[in-house]
Amino acid sequence: MEEISRSNESIVNQILDRVRSSARVDLVYGESREMHGKTIIPVALVAYIFGGGSGSGLGPGHNGGTETAMGGGGGGGGTVRVQPVGVLEVTDYETRLVPIFDWTRIVTASITAVGIWMALRTVFRRRR
Repeated sequence: MEEISRSNESIVNQILDRVRSSARVDLVYGESREMHGKTIIPVALVAYIFGGGSGSGLGPGHNGGTETAMGGGGGGGGTVRVQPVGVLEVTDYETRLVPIFDWTRIVTASITAVGIWMALRTVFRRRR
Protein backbone atom coordinates (compact mmCIF):
# COMPACT_ATOMS: atom_id res chain seq x y z
CA MET A 1 0.00 0.00 0.00
CA GLU A 2 2.85 2.36 0.82
CA GLU A 3 4.37 1.65 -2.60
CA ILE A 4 1.13 2.65 -4.36
CA SER A 5 0.95 5.83 -2.30
CA ARG A 6 4.52 6.75 -3.27
CA SER A 7 3.75 6.08 -6.94
CA ASN A 8 0.66 8.32 -6.84
CA GLU A 9 2.61 11.03 -5.01
CA SER A 10 5.25 10.82 -7.73
CA ILE A 11 2.61 11.34 -10.45
CA VAL A 12 1.21 14.41 -8.69
CA ASN A 13 4.72 15.82 -8.21
CA GLN A 14 5.45 15.35 -11.93
CA ILE A 15 2.28 17.28 -12.81
CA LEU A 16 3.20 20.09 -10.41
CA ASP A 17 6.74 20.28 -11.84
CA ARG A 18 5.38 20.62 -15.38
CA VAL A 19 3.01 23.39 -14.33
CA ARG A 20 5.77 25.24 -12.50
CA SER A 21 8.11 25.02 -15.48
CA SER A 22 5.45 26.37 -17.86
CA ALA A 23 4.37 29.25 -15.58
CA ARG A 24 6.57 31.91 -17.10
CA VAL A 25 6.24 35.66 -17.33
CA ASP A 26 6.72 35.54 -21.10
CA LEU A 27 3.35 33.79 -21.40
CA VAL A 28 1.69 36.89 -19.94
CA TYR A 29 4.01 39.48 -21.48
CA GLY A 30 5.21 38.47 -24.94
CA GLU A 31 8.32 39.65 -26.73
CA SER A 32 8.41 43.40 -27.21
CA ARG A 33 8.64 44.96 -30.67
CA GLU A 34 9.79 48.41 -31.74
CA MET A 35 7.44 50.12 -34.22
CA HIS A 36 7.29 53.79 -35.26
CA GLY A 37 8.99 55.07 -32.09
CA LYS A 38 6.81 52.91 -29.82
CA THR A 39 7.51 49.72 -27.95
CA ILE A 40 4.65 47.21 -28.24
CA ILE A 41 4.37 44.46 -25.61
CA PRO A 42 1.62 41.83 -26.03
CA VAL A 43 -0.35 41.00 -22.85
CA ALA A 44 -2.34 37.82 -22.24
CA LEU A 45 -4.42 36.19 -19.52
CA VAL A 46 -3.05 32.79 -18.53
CA ALA A 47 -5.13 30.25 -16.60
CA TYR A 48 -3.88 26.92 -15.29
CA ILE A 49 -6.37 24.24 -14.36
CA PHE A 50 -5.30 20.84 -13.16
CA GLY A 51 -6.30 18.09 -10.82
CA GLY A 52 -5.17 14.76 -9.60
CA GLY A 53 -6.31 11.94 -7.43
CA SER A 54 -5.50 8.52 -6.18
CA GLY A 55 -7.02 5.73 -4.21
CA SER A 56 -6.41 2.27 -2.90
CA GLY A 57 -8.37 -0.46 -1.26
CA LEU A 58 -9.08 -4.14 -0.80
CA GLY A 59 -11.25 -6.22 -3.08
CA PRO A 60 -12.01 -9.78 -4.08
CA GLY A 61 -9.09 -11.83 -5.39
CA HIS A 62 -8.68 -13.36 -8.83
CA ASN A 63 -11.10 -15.96 -10.18
CA GLY A 64 -13.71 -15.24 -7.51
CA GLY A 65 -11.62 -16.79 -4.73
CA THR A 66 -12.04 -16.03 -1.06
CA GLU A 67 -8.73 -14.21 -0.88
CA THR A 68 -8.67 -10.45 -0.89
CA ALA A 69 -6.33 -8.44 -3.07
CA MET A 70 -5.03 -4.94 -2.72
CA GLY A 71 -5.49 -2.49 -5.56
CA GLY A 72 -4.89 1.13 -6.22
CA GLY A 73 -4.79 3.73 -8.89
CA GLY A 74 -4.25 7.33 -9.57
CA GLY A 75 -4.20 9.90 -12.27
CA GLY A 76 -4.21 13.51 -13.12
CA GLY A 77 -4.50 15.99 -15.90
CA GLY A 78 -4.73 19.62 -16.68
CA THR A 79 -4.81 22.37 -19.20
CA VAL A 80 -3.40 25.81 -19.82
CA ARG A 81 -5.46 28.56 -21.43
CA VAL A 82 -3.83 31.66 -22.89
CA GLN A 83 -6.13 34.47 -24.04
CA PRO A 84 -4.87 37.74 -25.55
CA VAL A 85 -5.96 40.80 -23.56
CA GLY A 86 -4.23 43.68 -25.30
CA VAL A 87 -0.91 45.35 -25.87
CA LEU A 88 1.13 47.73 -23.78
CA GLU A 89 2.10 50.71 -25.87
CA VAL A 90 5.21 52.37 -24.41
CA THR A 91 6.43 55.75 -25.68
CA ASP A 92 8.75 58.38 -24.22
CA TYR A 93 5.71 60.21 -22.79
CA GLU A 94 3.30 57.52 -21.61
CA THR A 95 2.50 53.86 -21.24
CA ARG A 96 -1.03 52.71 -21.99
CA LEU A 97 -2.90 49.44 -22.36
CA VAL A 98 -4.67 49.08 -25.70
CA PRO A 99 -7.32 46.37 -25.20
CA ILE A 100 -8.10 43.69 -27.75
CA PHE A 101 -11.81 43.10 -28.16
CA ASP A 102 -12.93 39.53 -28.77
CA TRP A 103 -15.79 40.23 -31.17
CA THR A 104 -16.76 36.58 -31.41
CA ARG A 105 -17.35 36.46 -27.68
CA ILE A 106 -19.28 39.75 -27.69
CA VAL A 107 -21.54 38.65 -30.57
CA THR A 108 -22.10 35.22 -29.02
CA ALA A 109 -23.06 36.77 -25.68
CA SER A 110 -25.41 39.20 -27.42
CA ILE A 111 -27.16 36.46 -29.40
CA THR A 112 -27.50 34.37 -26.24
CA ALA A 113 -28.98 37.29 -24.31
CA VAL A 114 -31.51 38.02 -27.07
CA GLY A 115 -32.45 34.32 -27.21
CA ILE A 116 -33.01 34.15 -23.45
CA TRP A 117 -35.05 37.37 -23.54
CA MET A 118 -37.25 36.01 -26.35
CA ALA A 119 -37.78 32.69 -24.53
CA LEU A 120 -38.72 34.43 -21.26
CA ARG A 121 -41.04 36.81 -23.10
CA THR A 122 -42.81 33.86 -24.73
CA VAL A 123 -43.20 32.03 -21.41
CA PHE A 124 -44.61 35.07 -19.61
CA ARG A 125 -47.02 35.89 -22.46
CA ARG A 126 -48.46 32.36 -22.36
CA ARG A 127 -49.14 32.64 -18.63
CA ARG A 128 -51.55 35.57 -19.14
